[in-house]
Amino acid sequence: MPNNIIYDKIHAWVIDGGDADFSDRDIDHDLDLIEPEEKEARANALNRMVKAGLIEKVGRRRGWYRYVNRELDIIDYRNADTTPIDIKFPLGISAFCRLYPKSIVAISGEKNAGKTAFCLNVVRDNQNGDHPIYYFSSEMLSVEMKVRLDSFVGVPIDGWNFNPVHRTENFEDVIVPDAINIVDFLEIHDEFWKVGEKMAAIFNRLRKGIAIVCVQKNPKQEHGRGGSFLIEKPRLTLSLARKFNEFDELDGAACTVTNCKFPYGGKNLNGLTKDYKLRNGSEIVETSQWYRVRR
Repeated sequence: MPNNIIYDKIHAWVIDGGDADFSDRDIDHDLDLIEPEEKEARANALNRMVKAGLIEKVGRRRGWYRYVNRELDIIDYRNADTTPIDIKFPLGISAFCRLYPKSIVAISGEKNAGKTAFCLNVVRDNQNGDHPIYYFSSEMLSVEMKVRLDSFVGVPIDGWNFNPVHRTENFEDVIVPDAINIVDFLEIHDEFWKVGEKMAAIFNRLRKGIAIVCVQKNPKQEHGRGGSFLIEKPRLTLSLARKFNEFDELDGAACTVTNCKFPYGGKNLNGLTKDYKLRNGSEIVETSQWYRVRR
């Protein structure tokens, strides 16, 4: 294969690949470069692209590169539609916190604090709205899903209008850009810093829709697994924690607003808490007004 043809093929391959890091071996594999002279032409092409500023070497890894994307994505703020997205949340959260299209909501919840109930209430209250709903469940299959939906009073099983999907990983691949996407839940077992990468990938997939992402939280921790990495992208973050009475018996749960980027009236809502109990595993019964815990 002539050198100029190899250069053109590699140039097109690099641009089509987007922002992902790549190696010379990736190029050899995808373009079927086998002969020594072809690999020499590939090396020359990469060196030429590095000198031209089209690509650059990645760290200290030999043979690894990334495409240098110099295209400017100008923000058209003058023509931006500042109408909040029409969505209802349990506990009256929608009354004081605005959300705009292409937003993430992060829900950090302890085990058995009501993450799934919260999400299914979002489905029930918004299923006949302007946005289709896709519910990605990492745990529930058909039987458990039906049992949970049957526990909602006043909604027959045929009265539900959403798209339940079983999914355990790589949620960013299936996010529907203009829909309400609910991820219940994002499982990260180690290297919790990767939560930030997952959130960014989900955010990049959104267009006019939103994503509600649940993450497991350890007791007495404010945020879910991933900590500060978890809250970089979301515009609203909530923490769900179990409550215990003086006899150390489970006595409901509490929802705390840990961050709200766009509150109505410009008030600081961080730290506001409301208590609730679950009835039949589905109905969220408020047991207090909003209050702020003194630390």
